[in-house]
Amino acid sequence: MKDFTKDNYLADFDFVVKAIKEQHPNPFRFITEKEFDKKVKELRHTLEQKPILENFVLCNPVALIRDAHSSIEMDDIIYEDYIKVSHFFPIATSVYDNRVFVNQYTLDIPMGAEIIKVNNVSIADLLNKIPNKVDGGVEASSNKNFSNYASLIFPEAKEFIIEYKETVEATPKTITLKAVNFNDYEYHAQKSVLPLSTVAFSKGIYGYPLNDDTYILKITTFSVSETYAYYILNNVFQDIKDKNIKKLVVDIRDNGGGLLSNIPLFYSFISPEKSFKNIYKYATRVPKVNMKENLLDGNGKLANTADIISQDNFMSQRFDYNEEDQFYYGNSRLDDSYVENYPQDKNAFTGKVVLLSNNNTVSAAAYFAHLFQLNKRGDIVGQETRSCSDFTTAAWFLSYKLPNTESVLSLPRSEVFFNAIANKDRTCRGVLPNHTIKADDFQKGLQQAQDAEMNLALELLKK
Repeated sequence: MKDFTKDNYLADFDFVVKAIKEQHPNPFRFITEKEFDKKVKELRHTLEQKPILENFVLCNPVALIRDAHSSIEMDDIIYEDYIKVSHFFPIATSVYDNRVFVNQYTLDIPMGAEIIKVNNVSIADLLNKIPNKVDGGVEASSNKNFSNYASLIFPEAKEFIIEYKETVEATPKTITLKAVNFNDYEYHAQKSVLPLSTVAFSKGIYGYPLNDDTYILKITTFSVSETYAYYILNNVFQDIKDKNIKKLVVDIRDNGGGLLSNIPLFYSFISPEKSFKNIYKYATRVPKVNMKENLLDGNGKLANTADIISQDNFMSQRFDYNEEDQFYYGNSRLDDSYVENYPQDKNAFTGKVVLLSNNNTVSAAAYFAHLFQLNKRGDIVGQETRSCSDFTTAAWFLSYKLPNTESVLSLPRSEVFFNAIANKDRTCRGVLPNHTIKADDFQKGLQQAQDAEMNLALELLKK
């Protein structure tokens, strides 16, 4: 694997900090610049003390601004070289409400057992070391890939001392397991128990009747063409109508979002009203490309002057300055598919609906949950969405190749407000469910290969 020096890591770290300050559309919405600088200094010192690739990933300044869409991804080739020489945590896990559970069939630790320590470090301390990609004040933990980050936190470990409890009341037990290579790590992940329904992850949209009066609709992405979405949804809801279905569960857990313009289309199939309000507005404080070095074009190559001029022209033509609040707002040229008073679909289902969401419901998927909640369509079961309930960042992105590690930094160009004006609050929460399960219930469900959140949704439909 390519060797990087301390200076390489620190230079790339500083590049990221500079890019956040100069190019993010609103970097200090949730953290003051003073507090940001203080925490950046602490992270930089940690990286300086132990300048290795794993620490570079863990000391991620992007997480400080609490924007679920800003990210740093390792270069594909460097990642390929890294996984060939690295050791990994030997158990597939799931995180729920800041607790970690075994999520695979294994002879070493009982399925569903709770891991409470690794290498004598508490789970709470380990989870706190994982950078959290959330918006604002969102409280989320299920989005954290514990097994992956445990491998990064203990990069030199040839074995892992795992303390666990089979049940809440059980006496803790300890086992020592050897670290595994990447091939075995991926194999363990494939043996995971949850999620139980995986068909939708390949299809994007998948619906099926559970029984004579209940239907399940799983949506894992909104990043599909309108033509495809309408074709699938029309068939699903025609099937619901033909079967005289009375109850519906819409499951958008682990939905990473997609096209915002698709959201009203999807919602129109469950709208009980003849039309509904579909209001969102793009806004930014930074319409120009201020930081030009190492900017990538759409093909992953370094952008040239013409590319940058094109980027600036795009924003200039589609965003207008508002002196009153000093935001640049998207105008009518920005989204020609925008329909404010969106009509109900002819095959719309008007029966009882429950929505499932979790900490991996993000971006445009959070807007779907927002519409569902705003229109009082039904109960929401699960966890808080990872994106804010009234706005997020999204749409277009600027990508930069870091000069040394070649990792790619992505920053959104705009904020998106799920109303007509820019939200100036310094905090936000995601869409909050009105029914949740406890981590103990999640554990029991996992041990029985049951989806406890889905079971709760189905129970609510019976009432």
